[in-house]
This record gives sequence, C-alpha cells and structure tokens, in this order.
Amino acid sequence: MFCALLASLPLAQEPDLPSPDDAPNVLLVSIDDLNDWTGCLGGHPQASTPNLDALAARGVLFANAHCQAPVCTPSRASLFTGRYPSTTGMYFLQPALAQVEALQDATTLVQRFAAEGYHTMGVGKLHHGGGEERYFEEYGGTLGGFGPSPPQKLGYPIGHPLWDWGAYPQEDEAMPD
Repeated sequence: MFCALLASLPLAQEPDLPSPDDAPNVLLVSIDDLNDWTGCLGGHPQASTPNLDALAARGVLFANAHCQAPVCTPSRASLFTGRYPSTTGMYFLQPALAQVEALQDATTLVQRFAAEGYHTMGVGKLHHGGGEERYFEEYGGTLGGFGPSPPQKLGYPIGHPLWDWGAYPQEDEAMPD
C-alpha cells in the first residue's frame, strides 16, 4: 500500500483571499487499495485504524468516492489535473504525468493551491514517474517503493513487471513500504 499526502497552509494575505488566520488548512490523504477496511467506513475484523478514524471524525470523509480509472497512474493524474484519462490518453502505469503531451499546460491541484497563496507540502507517491518535488514547495520523499520482485512473474508472463499479483514476498518486513 502506498500513501500520498498533501498539506497546504496559507502564507500571505491577498485582497481576494481570506486572511491566513481564516483560511482553512487543507490535508488530502490518498491511499491506494485501502477499500473500506478502515473503521470509519465500516471496518474489517482484522483492521484496526484508530488514527484514520479520528482524522475522519475531525474532517470531511468522502465515503462514496470513485476513481476515474482502475489503475493508479491515470486516476492520480485525473485527480491532480481534473482531466479524464480519455482526454490525457493515460490508461496504464506509464507515461508519467510530466511526460503527457496533453498535460503540458495543465495546472495541477497543488499548483492551484500555491497560486492562491497556500504553502504546499507533499510526501509519498502522488503523480508517479519521479520529479515529485517540482510540484511542491516542500517535498518529503516517496517513503518507500516497489520490491522486492520475484525472479519471474507470478501471474501472466506478459506485461508490466509491476502488474503482477501473488503472495510475494511472504514476510511483510521485506517490503519497503
């Protein structure tokens, strides 16, 4: 599971913006493959999520959210640019957001927050493809990655090596995230 986080805090007052004391802090937590296992979404007998439950109780919880694509890269690109995969041409794990011709002039959600006077910070795998730091005023890194990979694919032998399903490795401690 990979967790992405975007926190924005207001910096300076501009005439058409609320004062920094009145502007809301914004925290966006995006988690791939969480399903509804958190307690605040009905829970699962094997999942204990007290911190996520407490955070949800203090903010806005989108309990009926949908993604634009069943694969993380085009779905995240859509979230951060407001454009559908059918517009961007992104349908799988590549290309990275910065490499998509249809998005070269797009303003991302993070860039919009910055333009409105917010200080933007991020950590985790948000846009995919490296270069995350270019989107934020402060970026804390990816917090892990993929791997280890099995010597050969576990599922269908053709296709992207990250698109492989099976129990590998058997120990959770061997995973970077």
